[in-house]
Amino acid sequence: MTTPAIQLIDVSYRYPRSKNTVIRGINLTVEPGEFLAIMGENGAGKSTLCRILNGIIPHSIGGQLKGKVKIAGLNTREANIAQLSTKVGIVLDDPETQLFTTSVRSEVAFGPENLNVDPEEIYQRIQWSLDVVRLTGYEDRMPSALSGGQKQRLAIAAALAMKPEILILDEATSQVDPLGVVEVLSVVKELNEKYGMTIVMTTDQSEEIAKLADRVIVLDKGRLIAEGTPRQVFADAELFSHHMIRAPQVSQLGVQLKEAGYPLPVFPITIEEAARGIVEILSDKSSHNSLGDNIVVTPLSSFRPNEPPIIQVDNLNYIYQPHNVHAVMNVSFSVPRGEFMAIIGQNGSGKTTVLKNLLGLLRPTSGRVTVAGLNTSRAAVADMARHVGFVLQNPDQQLFAETVEEEIAFGPRNLGLSENEVRERVEEVLSIVDLQELRNEFPPALSKGERAKVVIASALALDPQIIVLDEPTTGQDYKGCHQIMQIARALNQTGHTVVFVTHHMALVAEYARRVIVMRGGQILLDGSTEEIFSQIEIVRQAHIIPPQITELGQYLPESLGLPRTPLSVDQMARAIITRLNGKINS
Repeated sequence: MTTPAIQLIDVSYRYPRSKNTVIRGINLTVEPGEFLAIMGENGAGKSTLCRILNGIIPHSIGGQLKGKVKIAGLNTREANIAQLSTKVGIVLDDPETQLFTTSVRSEVAFGPENLNVDPEEIYQRIQWSLDVVRLTGYEDRMPSALSGGQKQRLAIAAALAMKPEILILDEATSQVDPLGVVEVLSVVKELNEKYGMTIVMTTDQSEEIAKLADRVIVLDKGRLIAEGTPRQVFADAELFSHHMIRAPQVSQLGVQLKEAGYPLPVFPITIEEAARGIVEILSDKSSHNSLGDNIVVTPLSSFRPNEPPIIQVDNLNYIYQPHNVHAVMNVSFSVPRGEFMAIIGQNGSGKTTVLKNLLGLLRPTSGRVTVAGLNTSRAAVADMARHVGFVLQNPDQQLFAETVEEEIAFGPRNLGLSENEVRERVEEVLSIVDLQELRNEFPPALSKGERAKVVIASALALDPQIIVLDEPTTGQDYKGCHQIMQIARALNQTGHTVVFVTHHMALVAEYARRVIVMRGGQILLDGSTEEIFSQIEIVRQAHIIPPQITELGQYLPESLGLPRTPLSVDQMARAIITRLNGKINS
């Protein structure tokens, strides 16, 4: 009988000094060579489960662990960390927390060296690991000089150098751009299929998981609530509606069509399956003409021709010193008051540099940036803060007060407002972000989604005209992403100008009216969201992968008369249902 790669029997866990049980009675067996995906909302217990699987719990963290955990036949209570490290490797969501040496070579060598592996064996492991993750030739590079995807692949190489039987990836693609996601997952796929490595991956990259995973489990408040193949799990509409598990967009489409009484022949988890099913159910040529023009899409722009732009960027150049890195080159654009705009592009394309110039945190090397009538080269950062609210991708970098209420009040007090005015603003923004009941809580103790809301509230308390969000959804689950973007949309509807950067293309399609695509420090495209995503081949030049539902629209035959650039699942579902109703009534 084959020894299971992973075996959990009635496993429960509570962190030290905590009354909350975060893993509750989990029974799970993973066979050697299996690819297991773990999904669930933030706080469901996914990362805790990963720490249990590699022995960090209970050996390093402690706490109260009940039940039995066996990894490749080793009982994690009895085996030490060194023994377990040769059986299971782990890669975290932020590669920066795992990379600390001065070269790629030394990073990969570090683990085996600490196990006193023979130098010749270490050399062979370095060569093999870097070859697998396609970083051969980068041996002398500094890890800090690598792209996001390359850093994550280096973290995988460092884990592989320990020759583990099992590789755990805890949200390992959450902080890399679309190109980085493809890079990392292609390596993971090869490890699983070519080398037979057991893979355990926590992620919300459902489109990729649908193609890679053998099995998906779903956690909710520490309990295992669903288990099955990707097709079985993503067909469960209740998981999506009640637990906010983000199924692939084509699966969401399949659920909507089924609920409308038009199930596809095969429940889709890939674009190809969805396309074949749609062609089959719409194959009757007698159906009505194209309905693409009748489908309501997001307005293209909120431009008001009689008003001057609230943001004007003219020939912006920015060079980072002392290494003379030309991050932004001759960038020009204007933003009308009330716009809702996304800036997209791969890591290193210049997005964040542009945002920092809009905020006055960086001053142009050359060119001019005018925001709310202020020249950012001369305006003080404090003056800019009155007009522009800024939200970083990591909310913890902006939190420092003892309570939520104090955090929000800090900015208005520093503007010299009276205590009455401060209280009014605090009450107003607490209501906007729905945090009234958490006003006295310690911000770092909140969930990541709640911490992001506190940062947004702190920015809003300054009553800015412009809201700038730099990757605000990084590390957020599906629910958290949409809560943040719905707040942004509500603010936009009350007159605020919103500019945001994200790698989540489905959010761009659903919320942005205008998109700027950057590549190599320059603007590649600038237009309405529909216009941008209709140019899929050009968008791909910036290593951007359009939303799956948009790719489906381009994949389907034009003769079907469906939208070529659908921006949401709802839009495509309405078009298909309208066509089918037309067929039935004709």
